[in-house]
Amino acid sequence: MSGSSYYFSSVKATRPARCSPGAGGVGGFTLVEMALVLLIVGLLGAVFLPATNTMLENSRRKETRAKLEALEQAMARFVMVNRRLPCPADGDLPPGNAEQGLEQPHPGTAACTGPGLTNGVVPWKTLGISQGDATDAWNTLVTYRVWAGAAVAADALTQTNGMNMSTLDPSVAGAVSGWLASRGFRVCNAVACPAGGAAELASRTASNGVAYVLISHGANRIGGFSTEGDYVAAVSGSGPGPLESINFNAAAVRTAGANDFYVDADFAENPVAYYDDIVLRPTVISVALAAGLGPRKP
Repeated sequence: MSGSSYYFSSVKATRPARCSPGAGGVGGFTLVEMALVLLIVGLLGAVFLPATNTMLENSRRKETRAKLEALEQAMARFVMVNRRLPCPADGDLPPGNAEQGLEQPHPGTAACTGPGLTNGVVPWKTLGISQGDATDAWNTLVTYRVWAGAAVAADALTQTNGMNMSTLDPSVAGAVSGWLASRGFRVCNAVACPAGGAAELASRTASNGVAYVLISHGANRIGGFSTEGDYVAAVSGSGPGPLESINFNAAAVRTAGANDFYVDADFAENPVAYYDDIVLRPTVISVALAAGLGPRKP
């Protein structure tokens, strides 16, 4: 009997104590509690993630606009020294190619080359800047389309003295307007853009033709070239809309007929008319004035 009592008392002494609320024990999460935590996290993500993405995209658009403005200043410095605009670089060239980032041809004594115009990107080496300076916030090279680059003609802004207006006398009727009337792209905010229509933002006949356009192809990147020299033919995200298609690279420069325009429009998320390009479009006369080559004083 004493042996039996000893056995039961030993078992009782070694049995683990049961944790109870208020007894100082630490319990784990139940499945219900874990489900509630995951639900709350999911709800918070659904509320704040879109706002975070919007803030990030707005920051990238602001950064890209600043880069385009810096490129405009670099262009003006080039024109000041060379009295012409540079030809585009060929965006289809890979890293390591000696011609990557250089205007085609260089030093620009002949007409711009076909590949340079068709695949036109900012010639960062020619401008004396880095590739990063000519790349937007989505890591796409900034597209550069220049007026009359393919022709060795009086109105070719890339030719010797092509941007020099200093010989023009504003006191002579039609001297300045006549010179401008044969130079510059049109810019529109719609695909259907008849001359003189409401969609036309700039034109040669209005003496505010655009010397060149710098285009960031935005978050979806389509129509541009990567820093590796690859054409972005597949959209990344939304779009493209019909307005974006006008601004694509890997196409002939828009200098002929009714299609002699590029598009500058407001950001639009509508899937049917999606547009996220960022465009800078200085006029011929504004570039000449910035370079100190404007019409001479009467």
